[in-house]
Amino acid sequence: MPDWWARSDALRDVLVEIGRMPPAQRKFDLAEIQPGWHVFDRDLVPVGRVEAVIGRYVTVRRFRWGVFLWQRLYVPDTAIGETHEGAVLLNVPRAWIGDMGWGHPPRKPPDPSTSV
Repeated sequence: MPDWWARSDALRDVLVEIGRMPPAQRKFDLAEIQPGWHVFDRDLVPVGRVEAVIGRYVTVRRFRWGVFLWQRLYVPDTAIGETHEGAVLLNVPRAWIGDMGWGHPPRKPPDPSTSV
């Protein structure tokens, strides 16, 4: 696959998710991310705060229109660019977050032992 295909962060994440491209080397360990850390998009615009780390996902409380309305996001580890003490930096812009489908809990993969 040509390298120019992976220039877009969102496209690279999709290619990683479907197994067409290996994940990039990560500059973080999910175990170090703590509840209460601030989450920023790739342009350093605030997105919300970490609620928990569950498996390969970070749940984020995304604030909308102040503090009265919020949305829970399930951010996959492939969308995390790096972490610093107290902050998680995503590799997508804030404008794309609503279209990524992160507002719903991730589906569990089918159990191969129960397939017919």
